[in-house]
Amino acid sequence: RRPQEPVELASFSKSREVPNIYDRSRLKRYVHPSVPFDLSEGHATFLDRDRNVPRPASLVPIFESLRVAGLDERELAAADVVTWRGNFAKILGTPWNARDAWHMEAELVHGVAVLNVLEPPASLARESQRQGRDALMAYWGYSFEEACTGGVYDEPIDCLDAFCSVVRTGVGRHRLIMGGEVDCWDGERAGLAGYVELKTTRVMDNPSQVARFERDKLLKWWAQSFPIGVRRIVVGFRDDAGFVRKLQTLETLKLPGYAARHPRAWDPKTALRFADRLLTWLRKHLEQLPEGTRVRLEYEPAGSGGGGGRTVRGAPNEVRLRVCDDGEVPDFVSVEAREALRRAAALRAASAASSGGRGSSLRSRDGSDRANSGGSVGGARREGGAIHSGPAEVASRRSALKRPSPASSKDEEVGRVG
Repeated sequence: RRPQEPVELASFSKSREVPNIYDRSRLKRYVHPSVPFDLSEGHATFLDRDRNVPRPASLVPIFESLRVAGLDERELAAADVVTWRGNFAKILGTPWNARDAWHMEAELVHGVAVLNVLEPPASLARESQRQGRDALMAYWGYSFEEACTGGVYDEPIDCLDAFCSVVRTGVGRHRLIMGGEVDCWDGERAGLAGYVELKTTRVMDNPSQVARFERDKLLKWWAQSFPIGVRRIVVGFRDDAGFVRKLQTLETLKLPGYAARHPRAWDPKTALRFADRLLTWLRKHLEQLPEGTRVRLEYEPAGSGGGGGRTVRGAPNEVRLRVCDDGEVPDFVSVEAREALRRAAALRAASAASSGGRGSSLRSRDGSDRANSGGSVGGARREGGAIHSGPAEVASRRSALKRPSPASSKDEEVGRVG
């Protein structure tokens, strides 16, 4: 089945002073900067967030923004999953991820799987110990956003200032509600059509760097932008000193074409199929557990270095589900959100009853049995409480249209947003 086109349901803004503001006040407009410019400007006064927090993204504003928009009951009644975009992006990239561990927490609340953001210990340690040039390079992304939204660096850049969109989307048999940060908009088109992602990367000097960029970085960019419907990415190509030398706009839907020329290339079909099967596998296990049980999903590839380089039960590339003890995982679903999910479940049940027992009209299905649709992800083998991203998941599906590299695009294509 084709993925469902994202639909924006609500939005909210964030700041250090007021964590959640249910308006669009923090949505910035793209302003084309003149190159070259220095990304290190303003670093001395940069306001970062606390990098020692293992659960950095509360789910509260996603639920509350739906309530403010008057959409909470009906949208939650039709939803299968509620989460942040970052969690879903990690899942999409898993078939090709041989290095970066990821964790997340989950609970089935009145029929909806709620996934919480959780940073792995190794990732937390790495982020909290970042200093010197590593810290400067991490700042360059925030500086690029400032430069591309008319900033003049007269006030400190604060990474907690952000605008977030909440969308309804779907993959396979699952309908998802996701929140995700949006960097800016083009000033012309309303909603998802006008949103723009901002990214920086190093200028590429040789074919091997171009290949790595197209195989690895473009996958992460696609997995971040595609799920919430961001269609364009403005890229700043910088040198080692942090000066942006070139700007270029990439279309999100065309990114797979750049990667298609490479052996074992990533592709959207494999990514989305993997996500569909993982969510099916997760729900199957959650439905077998007592109400209120929280679980932890852990992906620890052999090269991640997570947990001192350990692998989970000896399998180098698998997602494992672990049932958590009472009190081990803080309650990440607020009282208000639980009540909204309870009302949504009642609405869903009433809809099912009014349809004469033929199933809820709020959740459209393809007729497949969710509980019997297999326990493995990506067509790979299943063993106990683990799912494996096996070789079948990373087979290349080369596009019939292989696109020229962004590194070799014509000058007249550089810097356009429209």
